[in-house]
Amino acid sequence: MSSQQSQDRLQKYLAKAKEGQKDDIITVQADGEDWSVKRLKTLDVRRSYDLALDEDGNYKSPYFNEIDVMIVKATEHEFDWNNKDLMLAYGATSKFELPPRILDNTDDYAVLSKAVRNFKETQDSLLNDAKNSSGETEKQAG
Repeated sequence: MSSQQSQDRLQKYLAKAKEGQKDDIITVQADGEDWSVKRLKTLDVRRSYDLALDEDGNYKSPYFNEIDVMIVKATEHEFDWNNKDLMLAYGATSKFELPPRILDNTDDYAVLSKAVRNFKETQDSLLNDAKNSSGETEKQAG
């Protein structure tokens, strides 16, 4: 790689950092509610594993896993997982214990779990569903 290519790449990432990054957000239905789910960045995912697992790969807590941490991180921009009354009502000592307690229907939990783990796939599926349900297509009208 030439010095100029290296410099161009550096400038690209410096500009990206300065402009800030907008969050990719999708909305999924779980427990009869719209849940706004933010795409997690690589560091968020790594931090989720770090919070859930010890050095040996064992869960630090029997009450939450890395997916619970990811759900909290991906939705906390719109939902107050730290609410003391909420944690008290569900007998939780950590906000990361709340997703499986609040979303006790496994189908609802699975929707949020899939959205945080497979954001792009879920986003594409939502877009396809929207396209297919928005009136007649050319083929249908043909």
